[in-house]
Amino acid sequence: MARRRTDGGWGVPPSAMAHDELDRARGRVRMLNGALEGGMEGWTLPLQQWELVREVLLEVVDDADPERGALLGEVVETAQARLGRHPAFPGGRLTNMVRYVKVDLEGRGVLEVVPRSSPQRVRRGARDGAGGTGA
Repeated sequence: MARRRTDGGWGVPPSAMAHDELDRARGRVRMLNGALEGGMEGWTLPLQQWELVREVLLEVVDDADPERGALLGEVVETAQARLGRHPAFPGGRLTNMVRYVKVDLEGRGVLEVVPRSSPQRVRRGARDGAGGTGA
């Protein structure tokens, strides 16, 4: 089990990105998590699932006010409505999947949580200099 960081940082080290690159070569995406030592989870998602959820997540965020961001609950609802019957998600429930991909995109600098937002809101990240591709 990965240990939580104690330094308050959120950056993901190059070694985590290198793991992701290797995983992508086999059709998987390494789940990044800047809150953990090493910057990554010990598991991966299928690339197709990650891409589908990422696309919806970024679309909802990009349609929201850039400063206020999108409510995470609205992102989850939209993903569920659009992807709940998609063959890539045989279980049909996407709540956790959206949250996993959100944390991953935070680690990549594509998204950030709006500070002091309750309920939680997300917006494009300050480190997202590549237009949010996250890959």
